[in-house]
Amino acid sequence: MPPKSKPKTKTTSRDETNEQDDYISLSIVKQLMAQQESAFKLMVESLMKATTSRTVLDKNIVEIQSITGELSNVKMSLYAYCNKTTDLENRSRRNNIRIIGIPEKRNETWEESKVMVKAALTEKLGLAQEPRIERAHRVGKPTQTNGSARETPRHIVCRLYDWKEKQNILKQARIIKPSGLYVHEDVAEATMAKRREQMPRLRQAKQEGKIAYFVLDKLVIKDKQPGSINDSSN
Repeated sequence: MPPKSKPKTKTTSRDETNEQDDYISLSIVKQLMAQQESAFKLMVESLMKATTSRTVLDKNIVEIQSITGELSNVKMSLYAYCNKTTDLENRSRRNNIRIIGIPEKRNETWEESKVMVKAALTEKLGLAQEPRIERAHRVGKPTQTNGSARETPRHIVCRLYDWKEKQNILKQARIIKPSGLYVHEDVAEATMAKRREQMPRLRQAKQEGKIAYFVLDKLVIKDKQPGSINDSSN
């Protein structure tokens, strides 16, 4: 009798399944690798952008620092220029005085202002002779902002021919202190603004019995010396 043949086992289907699983696993691995590669590329690009941004930022910082330095230099130059301009303006006003309290005429001319100043200074300051005035004129608008008449007369700025005569007039005004008439130096507006800031200190010093006065925009405060012309203790 011929030997019995062994029944064939059905492995085809299982083998195919294993091969398919291997194929699927390989496909998934490739897919994961592709995803990782893409993520790595994105990371590299991000790092490169960050590096570039940092470089640009550093460059901008350097430029800003340079501009800041230039602006600081410009500011210092402008400050020096303003100081020089103020100094030149004060020098140009060296022989000027500003008078407050002289009544104002309607449509007053410069010549009329000069005549009234001479008369007021000579009479109220007890001057030996009329001051030699080169020119005199009112400053400011003749009317208020709303167009109505001013309640007080405008100041008069006078230019004298001689600086010593100006100093003598200021000295006499400080000693006599004429009622209703005020005589001051005529200085640049920038100097006047600095004086206004220091006026509380000046008033305080005078209340304490000290000598206080301005030299341009510098406030000078001194103790009174017994027997001086400014000593009011006697």
